[in-house]
Amino acid sequence: MNPQSDSSEHITFAKRRNSLMKKAKDLSHLCDAEVGIIIFSCTGQLYEYSSTSMESVIERYNNLKREAQPELDEPAVDAKVLEEEIANLNRQLQGLQEYHRQLMGEDLSGLSVKDIQNLENQLEMSLSTIRLQKEQIMTDQINELHRKRNLIHQENIELQEKHQIHREGSSSDEANIYRASYGINTRDDTDIPIPSPSRRPSRRNRSATPPVTTELA
Repeated sequence: MNPQSDSSEHITFAKRRNSLMKKAKDLSHLCDAEVGIIIFSCTGQLYEYSSTSMESVIERYNNLKREAQPELDEPAVDAKVLEEEIANLNRQLQGLQEYHRQLMGEDLSGLSVKDIQNLENQLEMSLSTIRLQKEQIMTDQINELHRKRNLIHQENIELQEKHQIHREGSSSDEANIYRASYGINTRDDTDIPIPSPSRRPSRRNRSATPPVTTELA
């Protein structure tokens, strides 16, 4: 190793160690705390500090650690008990699998008439529950469709009313334009008939003189 690098590490270690020791002393004096520090340098040299005695600090630490973790001192669980529990769980699993096959109509040869009757009753109860759930879902869906239909119907009514108001407003505007073009008072609410351009008055004879007829000799 580089001697210069070793010297730098030793200097850094000495500074950090002294700083740590000083902070431990301040913590002990200012806070009335029991402090113990153990430091080993890279060369194996021991440095320590304790506010009381290092033996009492270590003993107190070990006692508190044992009290905080009592389960570590308990004896291990017997392996035989675990094996029996595993076997019991396996039996329960096999029973559930067999019951499931029977519900599906399989492995019925070993059942008595009473067992088959009980199985049939269980299936009927399950079907009844499923039907009730199905009817409830269908009822909810129908109610939702009715609600949407009523909502759409109400929106159509509102659109028709808006369209009618728009048409009435357009007719009123046309009447006002006609009154203004003929110099009619626009404040008069009397309906004024608009003459049709196709109806024109008949022309009168411009001359009252009867037509002249020439008799041939």
